[in-house]
Amino acid sequence: MSSVDLAARIRSFELERERRCATRIEPTAFGTAYLNLDFPLRYDSNFVWVERTPGGVEADALAADADRVLGEHGLAHRKLVVDDEPGARLAPAFRTLGWSAERDVVMVLRREPEPRPAAGVRELGFDRVRPVLEAVLRRQPFADDAETIRQLTEVRAHLERAVDARFFVAEADGRPASVCELYTIDTVAQIEDVNTLEEFRGRGLASAVVLAAARRAEERGCDVVFLIADDDDWPKDLYARLGFEPVSRTWSFVRVLG
Repeated sequence: MSSVDLAARIRSFELERERRCATRIEPTAFGTAYLNLDFPLRYDSNFVWVERTPGGVEADALAADADRVLGEHGLAHRKLVVDDEPGARLAPAFRTLGWSAERDVVMVLRREPEPRPAAGVRELGFDRVRPVLEAVLRRQPFADDAETIRQLTEVRAHLERAVDARFFVAEADGRPASVCELYTIDTVAQIEDVNTLEEFRGRGLASAVVLAAARRAEERGCDVVFLIADDDDWPKDLYARLGFEPVSRTWSFVRVLG
């Protein structure tokens, strides 16, 4: 399957994922807002997907569109997802406006992984993995209060219902040490939120949970398994060693209100 075909199937998956996970879907001047106001502190549950950039639309117009649709719901952040080509053009202007700009790479499992250290991995449902997720979130700089941790944990129960989320946990020294998530829709699967507690890094645990999730997806009949990584950060190199190859890129622009 060509990279273009893979990217198209993944985009269809992503749109269906957002449709299933949103409680409100609203048209905007340049795209679609996907909203779940049960989890207002989760940026990935409340954002605008930019689908149209007519005439080389500028960053300030897109920012105003996000202000309108996200602001009217009282959200304390703004987030836009933009395709690679217009995103690259818009990134400097968004940074000037005070937004963060992150380029993400979509990577598909297309090769056999390089040999990695063996580690035992368990597949769990949300109820059993909740303490692990909470422990991971408490270490994150963006989860600095109880309500944020609650929302970012509880949204996983919603994902379990909406996209059949499953959770893969590796242990070290008798403790849960690494976790990732697997979402499936029809024959496409996404591996997401790979996290290893800092004191257990370097033991191959992230590789173990990712590969376990990928094997489970293939056992369930998925012929496309993908993940999304920061294009400027080291995990994408790990995923390349696990057999994942880039097929497309997008940009995320985020502003948190003071």
